[in-house]
Amino acid sequence: MDTIALLGLRHWVSNYCRKYYSANEVDHRNIILKESHTYGVAANILSVSGALLRNRNKVMMAEAIGLLHDIGRFPQYAQYKTFRDSVSVNHGRLGAEVIRDENILSSLPGKEQEIIMNAVRFHNAPAVPGGLDSETIFFLRLVRDADKLDIWRVFAEYYDKDDAERESAAGLGLPDAPEYTDAIVSCLAEKRLATLSALKTQNDFRIMQLTWVYDLNFPASFRLAADQGHLERIIATLPETDHMARAIFVLRQYLKEKAKG
Repeated sequence: MDTIALLGLRHWVSNYCRKYYSANEVDHRNIILKESHTYGVAANILSVSGALLRNRNKVMMAEAIGLLHDIGRFPQYAQYKTFRDSVSVNHGRLGAEVIRDENILSSLPGKEQEIIMNAVRFHNAPAVPGGLDSETIFFLRLVRDADKLDIWRVFAEYYDKDDAERESAAGLGLPDAPEYTDAIVSCLAEKRLATLSALKTQNDFRIMQLTWVYDLNFPASFRLAADQGHLERIIATLPETDHMARAIFVLRQYLKEKAKG
């Protein structure tokens, strides 16, 4: 990836997002949410890759992956009016199809095209799939970290909004009740990822998002997570119970230790 190719890609992404702007306020708000997320992930992946890589061309390739990782969200929402893959389509795979159909990587070497395509295709997989080479896995882990970092921002802001101001496609439709599921808090305390299928309340969803800390890969990602403060904003929305406090203590200690590298 060189500067000219990256500038062209930035321009293409900007134009592609604009294609999905809508006069409908609800639809437009959801599209702007994903456009903002696109640039947030690109900024995060630049920060993390800049701390890890000396090769400027590879840093630019990382930015390209950040810009493209959620490109499938736009046609997904246009067709299904949701960002939930389980009731629509896998947005990672759809994003890879958009990249292929639009032929936007044609100026790049074949290996770079393959890495970017696979990073987009698998960025939302439950775990890094097997069968990929080490360089692809590295870039895939980069974008998975950058994605989580900005999703925490998105939801920290989402939880601060009134219901009428919230982006309709961002939530899961779970009841926003004071209760939470003990098993989900136990995942947080035991440094395990919580699963979507186990969620019963909006608090469970918040706690599940916190467990994603245990899936970060690089010290620079942990440092960003600590410095940006979005996790603490999400924590502030949770019930203040002893069980919750113990789990959050474990999370904070883990984040602190990992940020040291």
